[in-house]
Amino acid sequence: MDTTFQHHVLKRLSGFRYTSYLKYVPIVALLLFMPKKLVLYSIFVGITAVIIYYTKLMHFPIDISPLFFLEIVITRYYGLGYSLLYIFLAYIIPKTIAGQSMNWMCYIFISLSMVANVFVLFFPSMPLQTVGFLTSVIQYILGVMFQSSFKPLMLSLADGFANVLNNIVWFLIFSDLIVFAFR
Repeated sequence: MDTTFQHHVLKRLSGFRYTSYLKYVPIVALLLFMPKKLVLYSIFVGITAVIIYYTKLMHFPIDISPLFFLEIVITRYYGLGYSLLYIFLAYIIPKTIAGQSMNWMCYIFISLSMVANVFVLFFPSMPLQTVGFLTSVIQYILGVMFQSSFKPLMLSLADGFANVLNNIVWFLIFSDLIVFAFR
């Protein structure tokens, strides 16, 4: 009985292809020797870029990406310039690769989120959840004010509510983990 089980386990393990994972060894080894802040920044860019790419490729109706959440985190721990680089690497490039163009409205909303990001710089000692909630509300109000100039107000309110709810969920779930990671 034991030998049959062992034979089954060995047979399953022998079919496992280790070579398919060998291509990741140099990347993991490189990440082990890089500074922690650079590794976290790279992870943030990678995760967001993948989510943005697939949501834009599939034409997902709402934004579920951690883009705004991580913009606020990056502004707090790295600065505003790194946040702009993050938007370029994790939003503009994947969106373009997915086949969607960057129109004038995208640039307006990036500018509105940057206005909300500046708020983080004025209150560096405020807890991340609180600053995340406030910046989400600021972005919501600015977005509704902008969109209501060419859309019905109720549609603007609904669009903005879906995005602000997504941002608040990201802040509620992951802000403690982020604060812990940067200690």
